[in-house]
Amino acid sequence: MKKMMMAAAAIGMTGILASCGSGEAPDGSAKGSIDSVRTEYRMGSATGGFVACNNIVGNGSRTQQTQVAVRFTLAGTIDSIKIGLKGNTDGKRDQNFTATATGQQLVEIGNGSYKVLFNADAGTEDGLLPQSIIVNPVGVKVKVVTATNFLGSFYPRIDVDTGTANFPIIALNKYTNVYRDCTVTATTNEDI
Repeated sequence: MKKMMMAAAAIGMTGILASCGSGEAPDGSAKGSIDSVRTEYRMGSATGGFVACNNIVGNGSRTQQTQVAVRFTLAGTIDSIKIGLKGNTDGKRDQNFTATATGQQLVEIGNGSYKVLFNADAGTEDGLLPQSIIVNPVGVKVKVVTATNFLGSFYPRIDVDTGTANFPIIALNKYTNVYRDCTVTATTNEDI
Protein backbone atom coordinates (compact mmCIF):
# COMPACT_ATOMS: atom_id res chain seq x y z
CA MET A 1 0.00 0.00 0.00
CA LYS A 2 1.13 3.46 -0.77
CA LYS A 3 2.57 5.26 2.23
CA MET A 4 1.43 8.75 2.99
CA MET A 5 2.84 11.35 5.28
CA MET A 6 0.50 13.16 7.60
CA ALA A 7 1.75 15.97 9.74
CA ALA A 8 -0.46 17.27 12.50
CA ALA A 9 -0.34 18.19 16.11
CA ALA A 10 -1.78 15.17 17.90
CA ILE A 11 -1.96 14.08 21.44
CA GLY A 12 -0.61 10.54 21.56
CA MET A 13 0.17 8.15 24.35
CA THR A 14 0.69 4.41 24.37
CA GLY A 15 -1.10 1.52 26.03
CA ILE A 16 -3.38 2.57 28.84
CA LEU A 17 -4.42 5.88 27.31
CA ALA A 18 -5.58 4.21 24.09
CA SER A 19 -9.00 3.79 25.70
CA CYS A 20 -9.13 7.57 26.19
CA GLY A 21 -9.14 8.07 22.44
CA SER A 22 -5.44 8.48 21.67
CA GLY A 23 -2.51 6.22 20.86
CA GLU A 24 1.06 6.07 19.61
CA ALA A 25 3.15 3.52 17.74
CA PRO A 26 5.71 1.81 19.98
CA ASP A 27 8.51 2.76 17.57
CA GLY A 28 7.40 6.42 17.45
CA SER A 29 6.49 6.28 13.74
CA ALA A 30 2.98 7.73 14.24
CA LYS A 31 0.45 8.89 16.79
CA GLY A 32 -3.17 9.92 16.74
CA SER A 33 -6.44 10.59 18.47
CA ILE A 34 -10.15 10.14 17.78
CA ASP A 35 -11.73 13.58 17.92
CA SER A 36 -15.43 12.86 17.42
CA VAL A 37 -18.06 10.45 16.19
CA ARG A 38 -21.04 11.87 14.30
CA THR A 39 -24.07 10.23 12.72
CA GLU A 40 -26.76 11.43 10.36
CA TYR A 41 -29.30 11.54 13.23
CA ARG A 42 -29.60 14.01 16.12
CA MET A 43 -31.96 13.27 18.98
CA GLY A 44 -34.83 15.73 19.45
CA SER A 45 -33.34 18.93 17.98
CA ALA A 46 -30.73 20.31 15.59
CA THR A 47 -28.31 20.52 18.53
CA GLY A 48 -29.22 17.18 20.16
CA GLY A 49 -26.78 14.33 20.63
CA PHE A 50 -25.92 12.03 17.73
CA VAL A 51 -27.67 8.64 17.74
CA ALA A 52 -27.91 5.56 15.51
CA CYS A 53 -31.16 3.96 14.38
CA ASN A 54 -32.08 0.48 13.18
CA ASN A 55 -35.49 1.23 11.63
CA ILE A 56 -36.12 4.74 10.33
CA VAL A 57 -39.44 6.24 9.23
CA GLY A 58 -39.40 9.36 7.04
CA ASN A 59 -35.92 8.94 5.56
CA GLY A 60 -36.82 7.85 2.02
CA SER A 61 -35.19 4.60 0.95
CA ARG A 62 -32.68 4.78 3.84
CA THR A 63 -34.92 2.84 6.23
CA GLN A 64 -32.17 0.78 7.90
CA GLN A 65 -28.95 2.76 7.48
CA THR A 66 -27.08 5.13 9.74
CA GLN A 67 -24.28 7.12 8.18
CA VAL A 68 -21.35 7.52 10.59
CA ALA A 69 -18.37 9.89 10.40
CA VAL A 70 -15.36 9.25 12.63
CA ARG A 71 -13.07 12.28 12.80
CA PHE A 72 -9.50 11.83 13.95
CA THR A 73 -6.03 13.34 13.95
CA LEU A 74 -2.96 11.41 12.76
CA ALA A 75 0.70 12.38 12.55
CA GLY A 76 3.47 10.26 11.06
CA THR A 77 3.76 7.60 8.39
CA ILE A 78 0.50 5.72 7.77
CA ASP A 79 0.00 2.74 5.44
CA SER A 80 -3.64 2.12 6.34
CA ILE A 81 -6.17 2.17 9.11
CA LYS A 82 -8.78 -0.38 10.10
CA ILE A 83 -11.82 1.32 11.56
CA GLY A 84 -14.80 -0.18 13.30
CA LEU A 85 -17.63 0.22 15.75
CA LYS A 86 -17.53 -1.89 18.89
CA GLY A 87 -20.64 -2.64 20.92
CA ASN A 88 -20.81 -1.70 24.61
CA THR A 89 -23.58 -4.19 25.40
CA ASP A 90 -24.19 -7.92 25.09
CA GLY A 91 -20.50 -8.66 24.45
CA LYS A 92 -20.85 -7.84 20.72
CA ARG A 93 -17.24 -6.82 20.13
CA ASP A 94 -16.67 -8.77 16.96
CA GLN A 95 -13.62 -8.19 14.75
CA ASN A 96 -16.00 -8.37 11.76
CA PHE A 97 -17.30 -4.89 12.64
CA THR A 98 -14.40 -3.32 10.76
CA ALA A 99 -13.39 -1.94 7.37
CA THR A 100 -9.94 -0.98 6.08
CA ALA A 101 -9.34 2.50 4.70
CA THR A 102 -6.24 3.45 2.75
CA GLY A 103 -4.79 6.92 2.34
CA GLN A 104 -6.95 7.55 -0.72
CA GLN A 105 -10.11 6.98 1.32
CA LEU A 106 -9.24 9.44 4.08
CA VAL A 107 -10.93 12.81 3.70
CA GLU A 108 -8.86 15.70 5.07
CA ILE A 109 -10.96 18.25 6.94
CA GLY A 110 -8.09 20.63 7.78
CA ASN A 111 -5.31 21.13 10.32
CA GLY A 112 -4.13 17.50 10.10
CA SER A 113 -7.59 16.13 10.90
CA TYR A 114 -9.30 13.47 8.81
CA LYS A 115 -12.58 11.63 8.64
CA VAL A 116 -13.82 8.30 7.42
CA LEU A 117 -17.44 8.24 6.36
CA PHE A 118 -19.38 4.98 6.17
CA ASN A 119 -22.87 3.50 6.23
CA ALA A 120 -23.74 1.14 9.06
CA ASP A 121 -26.50 -1.13 7.73
CA ALA A 122 -29.05 -2.29 10.32
CA GLY A 123 -30.63 -4.64 7.79
CA THR A 124 -28.11 -7.35 8.68
CA GLU A 125 -28.57 -9.99 11.37
CA ASP A 126 -28.94 -8.60 14.93
CA GLY A 127 -29.52 -5.04 13.69
CA LEU A 128 -26.85 -2.36 13.74
CA LEU A 129 -24.49 -4.51 15.82
CA PRO A 130 -23.10 -6.34 13.91
CA GLN A 131 -23.41 -4.17 10.84
CA SER A 132 -22.18 -3.98 7.30
CA ILE A 133 -19.82 -1.08 6.75
CA ILE A 134 -19.72 0.64 3.36
CA VAL A 135 -16.77 3.07 3.27
CA ASN A 136 -17.05 6.45 1.48
CA PRO A 137 -20.74 6.60 0.58
CA VAL A 138 -22.23 9.85 -0.70
CA GLY A 139 -22.57 12.11 2.33
CA VAL A 140 -26.03 12.92 3.65
CA LYS A 141 -27.44 15.81 5.68
CA VAL A 142 -28.07 15.44 9.40
CA LYS A 143 -31.69 14.82 10.41
CA VAL A 144 -33.56 15.42 13.66
CA VAL A 145 -35.29 12.29 14.97
CA THR A 146 -37.45 11.04 17.79
CA ALA A 147 -36.32 7.61 18.98
CA THR A 148 -37.69 4.73 21.05
CA ASN A 149 -36.55 1.30 22.20
CA PHE A 150 -32.96 1.90 23.34
CA LEU A 151 -30.76 -1.06 22.32
CA GLY A 152 -27.29 -0.13 23.58
CA SER A 153 -24.34 1.85 22.29
CA PHE A 154 -21.13 1.61 20.28
CA TYR A 155 -17.74 3.29 20.35
CA PRO A 156 -15.07 3.68 17.65
CA ARG A 157 -11.76 1.84 17.35
CA ILE A 158 -9.03 2.58 14.83
CA ASP A 159 -6.11 0.21 14.28
CA VAL A 160 -3.24 2.06 12.61
CA ASP A 161 -0.59 0.34 10.45
CA THR A 162 2.50 2.50 9.91
CA GLY A 163 4.41 -0.06 7.88
CA THR A 164 6.83 -0.59 10.78
CA ALA A 165 4.40 -0.84 13.71
CA ASN A 166 0.73 -1.15 14.62
CA PHE A 167 -1.25 0.53 17.39
CA PRO A 168 -4.89 0.97 18.42
CA ILE A 169 -6.85 4.10 19.16
CA ILE A 170 -9.91 3.19 21.22
CA ALA A 171 -12.42 5.85 22.28
CA LEU A 172 -14.63 4.28 24.94
CA ASN A 173 -15.68 7.78 26.00
CA LYS A 174 -17.06 8.66 22.54
CA TYR A 175 -20.01 6.29 22.50
CA THR A 176 -23.20 6.61 20.42
CA ASN A 177 -26.57 5.33 21.61
CA VAL A 178 -28.47 2.98 19.30
CA TYR A 179 -32.29 2.87 19.09
CA ARG A 180 -34.49 0.29 17.40
CA ASP A 181 -37.05 2.79 16.06
CA CYS A 182 -36.60 6.40 14.88
CA THR A 183 -38.79 8.90 13.05
CA VAL A 184 -37.30 11.80 11.10
CA THR A 185 -38.95 15.10 12.12
CA ALA A 186 -36.69 17.55 10.24
CA THR A 187 -33.70 17.68 7.89
CA THR A 188 -30.97 20.23 8.65
CA ASN A 189 -28.38 21.84 6.38
CA GLU A 190 -25.60 20.32 8.50
CA ASP A 191 -23.19 17.96 6.75
CA ILE A 192 -22.26 14.83 8.59
